[in-house]
Amino acid sequence: MTATQRLSPRAERTLDSAEDALSHASNISFQNNDDLRKFYHEHCTYLPAMLGWFTFSALLTAYNKYVFGNGHMAFPCPLFLTSLHFLVQWSFSHLVCECFPETMGRDIVTNLDWKTWALVSIPCGLVTALDVGLSNLSLAIITITFYTMVKSSAPIFVLGWAFIFRIEKITLTLIGVAAVIAIGEFVTVAGEVDFVLKGFILCMVATCCSGARWTLVQLKLQNMQPPMKSSIATMRLLSPSMFVGMLVLSVVIEQPWNDFAKMDSDNLLQVLLLGLGGGTIAIAMILCEFYLILEASAIVLMIGGVLKEMVTIVIGVTLFGDELNGTKVLGMCIVFSGVIL
Repeated sequence: MTATQRLSPRAERTLDSAEDALSHASNISFQNNDDLRKFYHEHCTYLPAMLGWFTFSALLTAYNKYVFGNGHMAFPCPLFLTSLHFLVQWSFSHLVCECFPETMGRDIVTNLDWKTWALVSIPCGLVTALDVGLSNLSLAIITITFYTMVKSSAPIFVLGWAFIFRIEKITLTLIGVAAVIAIGEFVTVAGEVDFVLKGFILCMVATCCSGARWTLVQLKLQNMQPPMKSSIATMRLLSPSMFVGMLVLSVVIEQPWNDFAKMDSDNLLQVLLLGLGGGTIAIAMILCEFYLILEASAIVLMIGGVLKEMVTIVIGVTLFGDELNGTKVLGMCIVFSGVIL
């Protein structure tokens, strides 16, 4: 067809219809993209951090069980090794803040006066050291599954500490939720085949400290003016107290120099590598955790906690051979239902 030839009226109508269809399809595509973006920002903003939190948390639990657990490596000084994890976090956060001071918000931390720093860092760091330290001690002698289920009772202690700090008012609904979780814990304990009283007590005390940790860290950080600019700046603020607190616990409880005196240079190098490996996993987990504490709501944290515990239980059963009987499964279901409520 030459340039001077015209399309027939029928062909022109067909062409116009095709152009309209393409235009309509394009508008639908752009509209769908906008809907997807809106859905993501409303419901999935925290998804990457959430996935990172419970993935790295489950990995760290498995790592600690393998390194500290009886029947595995059985490292004799879990508190000292955990203090090395905190030292790695401190060094990492300090280095990154110095390299990217503007992006990370270094000046917010360095410009704090000593009183403000102490009121935020010391209580949060010490309660974190108690939570993590006692958790690792208990993990050395109880199964991952039982450890995870006991730690699932943390919402009871979160509510208790929130009441003590006057963040929440105790209501019949909250009492009902705590009662459901407590019943689930009782059923889980009754179904535990390899029950160890010492490990259970250590884990329960750690869980109490965990409730204080979540409440205190969220209270302190969300009330800071100006607020922390990044998770790494938050890590730089809290990790010195976490390291010192854990090191003091190790000196008092473990007296690690007695074990290190029996080690040769290869064993000491292994200790450093274990500290670096665990510290790296912990950094990834804590960055996700601090981001959620700073940005997410309590319900987001609660849902993420349930998912994290499910992943950890799967790891305990598949990798470490933990047994699940009917009573323990029933207790798990009751606990999770209480947490979701």
